Amino acid sequence: MKASAWILGLLVILAASPLTAAPAELAVSAGQYNVLDGGGGAEAGVELRFAPQRFQLWPSFIPDPIPVVGAMVTSKSLAYGYAGFRLDYPVGPRWLVTPGLAAGLFRKGDGRDLGGPVEFRSSIEVAWRLGPASRLGLAFYHLSNAVLYHHNPGSESLVLSWTQVLGSR
Repeated sequence: MKASAWILGLLVILAASPLTAAPAELAVSAGQYNVLDGGGGAEAGVELRFAPQRFQLWPSFIPDPIPVVGAMVTSKSLAYGYAGFRLDYPVGPRWLVTPGLAAGLFRKGDGRDLGGPVEFRSSIEVAWRLGPASRLGLAFYHLSNAVLYHHNPGSESLVLSWTQVLGSR
């Protein structure tokens, strides 16, 4: 019940967010699933990133949160769909460091059992702006059920991502 409340709360926040008319970005990724524990197969993913959102009580020294929805699959039929937020921290004129948090639903397939269907994703990406409308990044993320279930081994992925602005700036 607790996990359902987390996901419901996240979806309510996303639905209540007044997504602005600024163009969204589409990111595609490929890499290795369960990279720290012997590998769990190849991985491919897609993520839709909305325009940054300004919240009234949000501290000005923290970048505006970027709502995201995404999905990934592995060569072992494992699948994960999620919704969450990212924060883009510019580091110089072309580099970005982007932490992210998300919650979603997990399907084991022939892959590693992570304990249950509700899993949380924490990520960090370092990206290089290729120009005003695209970037290339290397992301590392951890999937875990945050001890919602008895079994909580977690997994990590390392992926290369390419992001493109949808529409014009």
